[in-house]
Amino acid sequence: MISRYFRIRLPFVDLHLILCALTGRGNPHPYWVLSCGAGCCAGMCALRASVVLGGDVVRSGVTNSLNRPGWHLGVAALWLTLSYSSSIAAQSDAAPHDPLFASDEPLSIILKGPFKDIDKRRDKTAEYAPGSLSYDGPNGAVSIETTYRPRGNFRLDKQTCSRAQLWLDLKKKQTSGTEFANQHKLKMVVQCRNSKSYTGYLRKEYLAYRMLNVLTDISYRVRWVNVIYQDLNGKTLWENPAFFIEHKKRLADRQNLLTVDESQVSRSHLDPEQATMAALFNYFVGNADFSLTGSNVGSCCHNAKLLQADDGAPYIPVVYDFDSSGYVNAPYAITPANLKLRSVRQRIYRGFCVE
Repeated sequence: MISRYFRIRLPFVDLHLILCALTGRGNPHPYWVLSCGAGCCAGMCALRASVVLGGDVVRSGVTNSLNRPGWHLGVAALWLTLSYSSSIAAQSDAAPHDPLFASDEPLSIILKGPFKDIDKRRDKTAEYAPGSLSYDGPNGAVSIETTYRPRGNFRLDKQTCSRAQLWLDLKKKQTSGTEFANQHKLKMVVQCRNSKSYTGYLRKEYLAYRMLNVLTDISYRVRWVNVIYQDLNGKTLWENPAFFIEHKKRLADRQNLLTVDESQVSRSHLDPEQATMAALFNYFVGNADFSLTGSNVGSCCHNAKLLQADDGAPYIPVVYDFDSSGYVNAPYAITPANLKLRSVRQRIYRGFCVE
């Protein structure tokens, strides 16, 4: 396998609307004629697929030029990804695994904790005073003892985000029979700054996860929450939306897979279909900030985690963290320096070609 990058600068549109249109709610554009230019890998066997529109096969292969406006290339990437998803409808009707992620309805919660202290210190190794998570359940108010820790790397910097991203550690015995059953350690994506524009960035990042859920069930589920933050005395500090991300162990349990904690892996050991899915989706949303084979911090990989069916089976990469994508286009987002991209709005395919 040989890694080959190709890049194109494209305008970004509302990709989530395109996804809805292309997955059963009408196709706004009845055809594309695809052609392979000099910059693309003509022999990209790992990506070879039939693009089907209205039951007609348009072309097999991967392209980097179209006879329609340039943004369609991102949509073409989505269609190639869809060709690997033979059971999208069945996935969307799958039986609920955890109550928290079984519903798409926003959940209103109150978080009580030392949030000013967390935002000031940003120390991931420190212990902070415990607080609680509460919400109105069907049988009355529910309160769960909760401790908090700041998390993240780039967004942990105060110059990037005025609010720290959070890990929530819920007292597991108190979650039984609640919306948070089976949850212990939860990652919460916090609105970075207190403005409407940052609410928009948060919503787009959430929608990126939801789009990937449509394409493959081996992806992190998310739940939108409207949060009232209070100090430990119950005084309201601020109100902002956020969303929870399914824990890696719960995803593995849902898919009957094993978690992997390797620091580096060979690309030849990746499951080719899922690796292609991951690379194509990140190309679709314009996200170059990931790696499927290694990470400088923690277990593999950078903005991706690995699962496998059993010992010795190919590694299945699951990508996450889309705030640096061109689709979200957050003002703090930067491109990986080694790729020499002009901006996050310039797509680059970081998958692998086969010769």
